[in-house]
Amino acid sequence: GWVPSSAVGVVAAGVAGVLAANGVEWPALALYGALAVAAMAVPASAAVALIIGYPAAAMVLTGDEPSWPGVLALVVLLHLLHVLSAYAAVLPLASRVHLNALAAPAKRFAAVQLSVLGLAAVVILLPGGRTAEAVEVVGIACAVGLVLGVVLLMRRRG
Repeated sequence: GWVPSSAVGVVAAGVAGVLAANGVEWPALALYGALAVAAMAVPASAAVALIIGYPAAAMVLTGDEPSWPGVLALVVLLHLLHVLSAYAAVLPLASRVHLNALAAPAKRFAAVQLSVLGLAAVVILLPGGRTAEAVEVVGIACAVGLVLGVVLLMRRRG
């Protein structure tokens, strides 16, 4: 049961490393470290939300344009922090978790990351500048169609 809480600290240290590599200064990193310790101590607290939201704000406020590798690393690490914190919040410290019980969450984590990073790759490959109006209209129509399709699929299930 203590492994998820410890893993939160390890992943938070990785997030702090990414932040430091992208120019976040030491006072902001020290505050992040304090939040990470609080999240490890009380995983069912608001500190978890702060250690997930804080890096995004820190990256924006550095003044420099954030690097794509740093942003993509934060996407993976912050999602992992979210999952680990959720498990740390519900598992008693003296409990034992079998690795087979983590197979389904690991598959969900991988599926979410593959889809998000695939979408990020598409965004990175898109050309900069203005697109034609017809392309924008088609894109909006496709997005609306996807939302309607999801709503209809969810409605059928229940």
